[in-house]
Amino acid sequence: MKMRKAPIAFAASLTVASTLWIGGAASAKALDESCGTAGCSSSVNDSPYGATALFNWCAGGTTGTLTTTQPTCGNQKPMNLTAGGGHTPWNEDWDTLQIDGGWCYRVKFTLPGQPDNTTNYDRRGKSAAWVKVEDFSDAHVLSQSTASCP
Repeated sequence: MKMRKAPIAFAASLTVASTLWIGGAASAKALDESCGTAGCSSSVNDSPYGATALFNWCAGGTTGTLTTTQPTCGNQKPMNLTAGGGHTPWNEDWDTLQIDGGWCYRVKFTLPGQPDNTTNYDRRGKSAAWVKVEDFSDAHVLSQSTASCP
């Protein structure tokens, strides 16, 4: 009899765990319809200069992917990220960080369960570019400079 209870108890615990996981994902998604099952993406400006985030990313790729074509799909809207901590709303999905032409940005990407990834985007002498921020990722603008890559 004990042998049969163990598989039943295990199956019941899996059902409870999957229900909790699905419920949590549904709650996160309810915050913003464009958030994936993992949650929303966001951008934070920790630098002493302003930065810009865009609501939509229009092509494939992963966090950190760069394009020189401004995303214009869907209900695109920009958001100014004020210096020293400005950020996109935590309960909304902001998929794109703008890298201004003539500047070098140092950006740290965080994703739960993954090591942080810090990248320099050097657009000095070039036009603006845009970087993808996947669902449940955060992009932190650490620094910006027109003179050198910080």
